[in-house]
Amino acid sequence: MRLNPVSLSFENMPRQKDFGCLSLRFGCIFSALVTILYTILALAQCLASLDKEIPTSIDTSNLDNILLYCFEVAVIVCHIVTLILTTIMLVGVLKEKSYLMKPWLVWTSCLVLGNLFLIVFCTVLMMVFNRLDVEPGLLVSYLVAFLALLFRIYMLTLVGSFYLQLEEEKIERLRTLLNTDTWHSAA
Repeated sequence: MRLNPVSLSFENMPRQKDFGCLSLRFGCIFSALVTILYTILALAQCLASLDKEIPTSIDTSNLDNILLYCFEVAVIVCHIVTLILTTIMLVGVLKEKSYLMKPWLVWTSCLVLGNLFLIVFCTVLMMVFNRLDVEPGLLVSYLVAFLALLFRIYMLTLVGSFYLQLEEEKIERLRTLLNTDTWHSAA
């Protein structure tokens, strides 16, 4: 028995028609500005945290500090890539160029899947190690991370819908142009 493979393309993504009572374009601009603001604040926090933990000399016996340091550097690199791709996406939205939006869509899709995996993984770990009696601060941060993931999924849906709308308009313009050229050659 052969199973039908699920296509992981943007065409199968749920479509939005608008951003509340505003246009998709405005929703994409809002998403880009919120992402840029969040990324700048997260970079500032990561750099401040990294500044406190920069080792004066690398001691190979303390592997935990080295791994934490490498993890923070990786998070900083991810935030820098997000900032660059979000800026490119914002330019693509403002100029209505879909090819400038696609890298952000792919990157954000990977980030959403990674965050979803981490939330599920942490939940399973908490259940396996019977840590259901967590402190309220951890529970609040867990809830905030989940709400941020939902918001990021909504932003991804908005930008993906606008991307598909621009692609469909481009195809329709090409179709109209092709039909016009055919009509002139037939006359």
